[in-house]
Amino acid sequence: MPALSFFQTRVLTDFRFAPSFLHLSEAQCADMLFRIRWPEGYRCPRCQSTAYSVIRTRRLPLYECAVCRKQCSVISGTVMERSRTPLSKWFTAASLIAYNCVSAVYLSRRIGVTYKTAWLMLHKLRNAMAGAVEGDLLTGLVRLDLGKANRRLIPSPDGLHPTEHPYIIGASMNGAGEPERVRIAIDWGGDTYPGKITPEGALRFIGQHVDKSASVDLTVDDWGRTGGLAIKKVGWSIEDDIRMFHHTVGAKHLHYYLQEGVYRYNTARSGTNVLTALMRVTGSGGAPDRRAIVGRPVPPQPDWTSYRDVHRMIRKMRELAAERMPGKSSA
Repeated sequence: MPALSFFQTRVLTDFRFAPSFLHLSEAQCADMLFRIRWPEGYRCPRCQSTAYSVIRTRRLPLYECAVCRKQCSVISGTVMERSRTPLSKWFTAASLIAYNCVSAVYLSRRIGVTYKTAWLMLHKLRNAMAGAVEGDLLTGLVRLDLGKANRRLIPSPDGLHPTEHPYIIGASMNGAGEPERVRIAIDWGGDTYPGKITPEGALRFIGQHVDKSASVDLTVDDWGRTGGLAIKKVGWSIEDDIRMFHHTVGAKHLHYYLQEGVYRYNTARSGTNVLTALMRVTGSGGAPDRRAIVGRPVPPQPDWTSYRDVHRMIRKMRELAAERMPGKSSA
């Protein structure tokens, strides 16, 4: 047997911990999803009544409220809503993506569905992961840094390669100087410049992803660079996983691929079982359909070629740093 490549070894190592649910029946999976959605017993989403009856004439049980007569399926309001794919395959897909990036080609072969079905399942799961991350504001001591998705080994003379897209990564730092939780926001224009975050970008990120009680360290060196190696390593790890499993991701869906990595990192750092947390997420909210996913807006690539006064940019960042953390305005 030929030796496994590094990529094949990495895939087998990451996915050997991912449990498969393909051996479970639809009834067993439905019961599992019921307990995930309603751990304290069924509660009507309309009137909150706990009295109900079960209709079992369909593939999946239907729960009818005894008070308002609203009928609710076990998959309504979840990422599996309107899907005919067996729950055992959905659970296995969630199990795989909970541990690492998964390509639609690999998933289609693993669970026995078409490429289009696997593609849609993964996008719905990523949307759920991104939604779980959105409400998680950074607290405590926060630092920011610059990252670049779809990074090329040889820098482009025009600033950015056509497939590259910069992003800002922020992290809540613990006492040991390690990123405890991170957030990532891609640049929709004006947030970054070669090698640095712009003052406008820093303020926009802070306003959207940082709690008002947090202390934000915007310390910059003489080149206007922020953050540190610890934050960069988190960004590089997420970038490397995307590159290894997907090679290049288009700008339209890049936000969701990055949030997938953020979700896994934050959940793992919190000490929560990633799969358990993801199963709760998939059962707690709906998901966009194919048309909504395909119709997502495409963020424009930032302009890194036009002249901007870098010295003025650095002065402004140091002014912001002095406002946020007096006495730490320069490296």
